[in-house]
Amino acid sequence: MKERKMRRYQNLLTVSGLGVIIFGLWSVLKTILLLFMKEGILSEIPDDTFVRVMFFLILGGILLVDVLIRLYVGLSARAEGFGKKKGYGYVVIAILMALASLTSLVLIFFDSNEQSIWELIVSVIVEATSLVVTIELLVAAFTVKKLKKELGEVS
Repeated sequence: MKERKMRRYQNLLTVSGLGVIIFGLWSVLKTILLLFMKEGILSEIPDDTFVRVMFFLILGGILLVDVLIRLYVGLSARAEGFGKKKGYGYVVIAILMALASLTSLVLIFFDSNEQSIWELIVSVIVEATSLVVTIELLVAAFTVKKLKKELGEVS
């Protein structure tokens, strides 16, 4: 019975890990689309070439760090879901990601005067889905680690 539960939560861990990775890629795509499709964002950056280059370098660096963090969490979750031994590092980062996602979800409503109703609805749905995926990953990770201890496996 515990073996079946273990397999179910390991599967959830691998699927949630993939979800975290996909949401990392989505965040990059969303940022790029916002930059080029929303009026006024790029026009607020001064015409100075150095300032524009620095803006894009900093933005690219932030997006790269975000993707790398989500990739680390997602790949670690998937590895543990496939039975490899992983520590709690990715779990701690996933907790921080869930808190950041919850904060972002709340802040969407404070910035809602700048968005159309459809942008607001889509933003809430995407951010809430990201939060749910991260919470599922955390539940699965803690359950797998607990079951490993109960089954006598070293985690």
